[in-house]
Amino acid sequence: MSSSSGVSETPHHKVPPGGVGSWLDRNSMWVILTGIVATLLLVIPMLMIESRGDASQDPGGTVSGLQQQIDDTFTSPVHVMTVIAEARDGDILTAAPLRELLLNQVRLAAADERGELAPSDLPEQSYLYSYFDTDLNRTIDGITSLADAVDEVLASDPLLGTTLADATDEQVKVAVHRILSSPAGGGLRDGLSTQAQSERRVVNGEEIDWWTSPAVVFNVLADNARLGGGSQSIDLAVDPATANKEQFNRNVQEIIRGDEETYRAWGIAIDVGLESEEQGQVAGAFITFTVIAAVAVVGIALRSYWAVALTGLGLGALMIWLQGISALVGLKGGLINDLIVPIAMVSLGVDFAVHAVRRYQEERSIGYPPRRALAVGMTGVFGALALALASDSIAFLSNAAAGIEAVVHFGLAAAIAVTSAFIVLGVVVPVALSRIEALEPRRGRRSAIGRAGRIAGGLLAATTAGAAVILIVAVEPLIGVIVLMAGAALSLGVPVLVTWLRGRNRPEQWTSDIAADPPYERSDQGGSIIEGVASLAAYRWAVLVASLTVTAVAVYFALQLEATFDARDFFSADSDFVVSLDKLDEHVGAQGGEPATVLVEGDLSDPAALSAIAAVMARMENNQHLSRSTSGEINTSELTVLDLVEQITGSEYARGRVEATTGVTLTDNDGDGIPDTSEQLKAVLRLAVTEGIPLDENTTVYTPDRVKTMLSHDPALPPGSDVTIFSVFLPGTREQSIVAAAYDSLSANLEPLAATPSVSNYGLTGSPFSRQAQLDATTESLQTSIPIAAAAAFLLLLIAMRSVKYAFVTIVPIGLVVAWLYAIMHLSGFALNFVTATIGAVSIGVGIDYSIHMTERFREELRRAPDRMAALRQASRGTGTALIASALSSIIGFAIMGLAPMPLFATYGVLTAIMIFLALAASLLVLPSLLLIVTRDPKTADAPDHAPVSADITGVTASDTAV
Repeated sequence: MSSSSGVSETPHHKVPPGGVGSWLDRNSMWVILTGIVATLLLVIPMLMIESRGDASQDPGGTVSGLQQQIDDTFTSPVHVMTVIAEARDGDILTAAPLRELLLNQVRLAAADERGELAPSDLPEQSYLYSYFDTDLNRTIDGITSLADAVDEVLASDPLLGTTLADATDEQVKVAVHRILSSPAGGGLRDGLSTQAQSERRVVNGEEIDWWTSPAVVFNVLADNARLGGGSQSIDLAVDPATANKEQFNRNVQEIIRGDEETYRAWGIAIDVGLESEEQGQVAGAFITFTVIAAVAVVGIALRSYWAVALTGLGLGALMIWLQGISALVGLKGGLINDLIVPIAMVSLGVDFAVHAVRRYQEERSIGYPPRRALAVGMTGVFGALALALASDSIAFLSNAAAGIEAVVHFGLAAAIAVTSAFIVLGVVVPVALSRIEALEPRRGRRSAIGRAGRIAGGLLAATTAGAAVILIVAVEPLIGVIVLMAGAALSLGVPVLVTWLRGRNRPEQWTSDIAADPPYERSDQGGSIIEGVASLAAYRWAVLVASLTVTAVAVYFALQLEATFDARDFFSADSDFVVSLDKLDEHVGAQGGEPATVLVEGDLSDPAALSAIAAVMARMENNQHLSRSTSGEINTSELTVLDLVEQITGSEYARGRVEATTGVTLTDNDGDGIPDTSEQLKAVLRLAVTEGIPLDENTTVYTPDRVKTMLSHDPALPPGSDVTIFSVFLPGTREQSIVAAAYDSLSANLEPLAATPSVSNYGLTGSPFSRQAQLDATTESLQTSIPIAAAAAFLLLLIAMRSVKYAFVTIVPIGLVVAWLYAIMHLSGFALNFVTATIGAVSIGVGIDYSIHMTERFREELRRAPDRMAALRQASRGTGTALIASALSSIIGFAIMGLAPMPLFATYGVLTAIMIFLALAASLLVLPSLLLIVTRDPKTADAPDHAPVSADITGVTASDTAV
């Protein structure tokens, strides 16, 4: 809030003719013009430079490296969409819901033939994928479910002799019994809900298994290449191909749902990117309200229409600076940089504006005219603002130590934003305010019409600022710029013109009204604040002990905070995305889950390598963390290298094709399904990648393209270059502790591969483990960045303040705020993830700002106060009031964001509001006690930090009043 220059506002000390404030006053028009021109110029890169894409949340390491190798090596020809259909009456295995489901499947196939499933960016053509179902022993065109099988059995069974369109519930139950009791019915049985039940009943003289199930699960398969190719990932940041797949998924879901008269349907996690975008747009209104509330509270606290208009305009300009500079330096976007950084900067931007304007208003309150008040006030506050800027930048740049690109770019973007906030809101806004107020003739109380007009204008300024911010940040930057310019013209340009015309018609020279001998404590404003701070500081040792006790307890709870990643932390609980995951847990549970992928690289023509893979899979049969089918076997990917070899070895036709194409005869003397020699294995692998797995001369069970989705084998390359993958499935991965335990147990299962010389590389990867690695990296980045930020900030304060004790007590509140915040997060049930972790960095920036302003103002007042308590009271009156105004505007704004329907924004709003309150409390309740402990009264001090500057103010010159 103040600097160490020792500038006084009283007539006992003369304002130095030089200094930052005087320079800003003399060059005020250039400062304002430069700010306007810079803002307009930065619109160009913001609009013209194409985004470099989203910053990766990938922390690197083994898991990420293996996933990248898989993505580079294998491309699936199939895009899979999983659907759950749940009966409204509790039993999907009756005629009405299966009839409706089958009808919608037929409609889906017809819509696909007409090209109606095509995403808007892709050609209108067929996208469903035809494949051979080994369980049903027939070709499937994109979609099949239990409804198809029931309809076929009803039509083919002579005892039933009907179709699903006309069948009764009893006939359907008989057909279901036929299907699930047949050898080929295992796959369809696995598609029933885990709540499915059966009982023996007699129907038409036949005893059957009478099955009931609340839901069925089935897949829709599409041509991955036609949809853009690439892997099937679930991520908040989506590329164009993934966006097309999500739109395709929604098109399919819409048709599968139909009228939903007898059942409801959900695609499982089919549209995370679109869901994020849509819920973000809804939350955008709350971001707008956040800005409006923050600006409105600034107006109430500072009681200045011009401060409201300029702060609102400044926040809009700040977003242009952030976006424009980020585009120029090539920062990548993403959820954090595109939304979280701008939202966080509202708090820091308001902070700069409030402290600068409040100090200016302090000088006005003792009688200085506007431009002299600017010179005196900015000279006093500029040092603290600059020190806050430097410490903020250090705090944010400490994130460069993180191993996640998104977090690193967050630190860089936040440093750009805080620098922009310092310039726009900390310098240009108070300079412009002084020039505007210098236009106004001095007058008494305003009329009711005048006050109403200013209130209306303030609301207009706040509203246009809020709208411009969200448009620039998340919707359409060009429209946002237009809205901002229109708001500036209406709420600032027109009123300034009117003020200038009125002042010109009724000229009145500003003069100083400074009292001849004002008391040291010059104002009654903030009296309750002063008394509260001073009264508490009188018991400073008790305050210190209580603070340390509370913080020690907080540290304990903060260390219990767990890193988790659940869809409910990001999306509305009633969104299709979250509901689909809930339904997956309800109806699939331990029989399903997320895939964990095992990669094996080496010489797969060595029988020992395949034996090692077989040993791994045998070990996994005893792994309690893996999902299992209804038969009790672990679920694995549809095709593994062992399946491939065994199917070719066990098929007379396939063995003949091997001998015909390679001249090698296959033998399996030990009966393990693996050919006996390396030469034979090479022949099997060659056939698989060239012809696939043939069933007979007319039917190929798995095409070469399908084989190549799990096996990379090139006969022309030397041995050791083969790669294969297979997947197992982990239930309950919404609990991160389960993921960690599963990783450890699966890693132990892979030990046979380590003892096999022909296996050169192996490991585990998959989305559950990628999330775990991301959360681990997030936690590690916090553990690294916070100490770095604290140490660097302390060094900066030590150099700037030239005092170990003041640097130390100023840095202490940072630790308190971080400990208190994360303890509250733990006790309130919040989780640590890559979004909430950024609040730690923001809390360091905000916390150190508040402390710097209070410490610097106390040191300034101490040079002219009769004692340290008087200095504390005056610092509380000036800076304390500004801190409360700044904090209140931010707290109210972010509390409003806490009402947003999207938990991601609501959580950020609530936690940021709490964090700002804690920073304010530490600065007003704890820091004053620390300052009194390390400071002696001026009369007993060995020597003042700086000698006072004495002389009298001779008056206000003509240049001080010139406009």
